[in-house]
Amino acid sequence: MIINGLILAVIGIGVVFTFLLIMIGTLNLFSLLMKPLARLIPEPEEKIVTKVKKAAFENHEDIAVAIAAVHSFVN
Repeated sequence: MIINGLILAVIGIGVVFTFLLIMIGTLNLFSLLMKPLARLIPEPEEKIVTKVKKAAFENHEDIAVAIAAVHSFVN
């Protein structure tokens, strides 16, 4: 029973290892094939993004209310 489990584990590891080797080989082959085609595609231009900082308060009424609340609390 243990021997059968070990045989199954070795076969499973072998199948996964073989698949990974085939996958790495295929990816390297496609990489070599795509290098000439990559020269035909222009690089994308970088877009300059400007961030606008929003004001903490949209109108001055909120500021006036906050100042009035603090002033009434202090006095």
